[in-house]
Amino acid sequence: MSRGRGWRYISLFCIIPAILFSTKTLLAEPVNLTELGVILPSIAVNAENVSVDLTVNVENDEPSTTFVTAHTASGSVLQRNNLGYWMPWSGKLDELINNFSTRTGNELFIKILKEENMSNEMFPIRITVGYETSSRLKFGVFELIKGQN
Repeated sequence: MSRGRGWRYISLFCIIPAILFSTKTLLAEPVNLTELGVILPSIAVNAENVSVDLTVNVENDEPSTTFVTAHTASGSVLQRNNLGYWMPWSGKLDELINNFSTRTGNELFIKILKEENMSNEMFPIRITVGYETSSRLKFGVFELIKGQN
C-alpha cells in the first residue's frame, strides 16, 4: 500500500465515525430504570439533525408497554406515539401511548428522535423514558441540551 493511499484509508476511519456520531446519539451502555426514577446523563445534540436512541436493561422484567415523553422549555408536554410522531399529552399515566419498543433478550431498544430538525426549539428539553410491567412502572429522565454546531 502506498503512503498516500494509507493516509486516505486512515482518514476514512476517522471521517465515517464523525459523520455517524454527529447525527445519532446513543448512550454507550444500556441503562437501568427504577420505580423511583433515575436521572440519566444529559445529551448534547446538533439541533439541526437530532437522532437519539436509548437501550434499557430490563433484567428479568417483562415490559408490557414502553413510553417516551418530552417537556419542552416552552412549556409543551408531549408524548411519542408508536409511529414516531409527537403528540400533546395530558400528563396522566393512563393516557400514555405504548411505543412498542423492540426487545432483544434483556435489552429494550427505545427510539426517541429520528433525524429531527429542532433548530427552532428552546433547550433544554426534558425526556422521560419508561416501561410498565404487570405490577410496576420504571422510568428515567435526561435532558437534551443544544451542543455546538
